[in-house]
Amino acid sequence: MAFKLKGAAELDRQLQELGAVGAVKVTRQAVREALKPALTKAQSTVPVGSVPHRTYKGRLVAPGYASRSLRIAVSVLRDRSAVIGRLGVLKEAFYAVQFIELGTAKIPRRPWLRPAFEATISQQLETLSRALKKRIDKIAR
Repeated sequence: MAFKLKGAAELDRQLQELGAVGAVKVTRQAVREALKPALTKAQSTVPVGSVPHRTYKGRLVAPGYASRSLRIAVSVLRDRSAVIGRLGVLKEAFYAVQFIELGTAKIPRRPWLRPAFEATISQQLETLSRALKKRIDKIAR
């Protein structure tokens, strides 16, 4: 997927004015907020079983565990050149992505995470730009 970012030079200038720590904090918060629409959509579309099951750790979990284990993780590269946002499940619920989303030789694939992400791309971009503007304006005051 390719996107054209308008106002990137102005955004870069504003983030540089905030300093390294301020820019990273603002960007991390904005990326987390931007992924929330995808999180909501994924939680509503993940297939839910009808019986409790055991995780690979042996813990008995109720139906809907995959939905409840969805998380947003945001990290920053060591050189602070990029902020990376990830949407996924906890390690104990890996089966929701590996077996359901991707399928196996015996289980047909039933994609839910990627379609949820792709369906909310425009909303994510809008939220990201709004969150960045809001946070930069707040600090600038």
